[in-house]
Amino acid sequence: MHTARALAELARPAQWIKNGFVLLPLFFGHELLDPSALSRTLVAVLAFCLASSAVYALNDVLDAARDRHHPVKSRRPVARGAVARPTALAFSGALAVASLAITATVSTRLTWVVLAYLLVQLAYSGGLKRVAWVDVAIIAAGFALRIVAGGVAAQVPLTLWILVMATLLALMLGLGKRHGDLVHVGGREAHAASGYDVRGIERALCGLGGAVIAAYVLYTLSSDVIARHAHNPLVYSTPWVALGVLRYLRLVFRDAAGADPSRLALRDPWLLAAVAGWLATLLVILYV
Repeated sequence: MHTARALAELARPAQWIKNGFVLLPLFFGHELLDPSALSRTLVAVLAFCLASSAVYALNDVLDAARDRHHPVKSRRPVARGAVARPTALAFSGALAVASLAITATVSTRLTWVVLAYLLVQLAYSGGLKRVAWVDVAIIAAGFALRIVAGGVAAQVPLTLWILVMATLLALMLGLGKRHGDLVHVGGREAHAASGYDVRGIERALCGLGGAVIAAYVLYTLSSDVIARHAHNPLVYSTPWVALGVLRYLRLVFRDAAGADPSRLALRDPWLLAAVAGWLATLLVILYV
């Protein structure tokens, strides 16, 4: 029972919220009420939940020695000795295989996308996570692949701007996490990658925040989106996006609270309001 609980913790289900990016093409593509498209997309979400958990388990094995010196990460299952390294590696492999297996029920293209995600994350775990800025770029690529997987599963053509917006948002969240690590831990213990500094990250975050909002506006006003929906009121959802971005940056700059973006998104009332307002606005515009 203790081992099963530790393995469930190793999978980090709280982080699965990130796989909501897979749903975006279905949602924006006006296919949310199509049972076939919805079922295929939910399979893609499940595949990414399994694949991302496989990556988390592998990272915990590789980072166990470093994590033991971290005030928070030292409580992870492998670092504290609740799960043996061979068990964690076997668990990671089983999750990766399962993630690929279930994509076969949807399409070969989806299998290739999830495989690409696993290979990119393997390169990250294998050493690229120690290269400043490259590590965050790889994290952003993972989110872009989630969007691609959602488009493949729902059979919805993707526009350039939704990929750009998602990638920029992922870069912002990734750098916010690095900022939190540096402020709360500092020095080499903050993260495997050296070469970051707080001031440089804050300058980049300011630019990325504006870029995310601009990319979202350009997406809502793009000719593909207007042609698909025969109107352009999607732009009216922009204030919620701006609220979410500005609130996140305030929390990062004021409280260095970006170390765990997933937990922050679920606990901060203003971020929750921004997400809820954004979703409600889009539901009314697209489906009512």
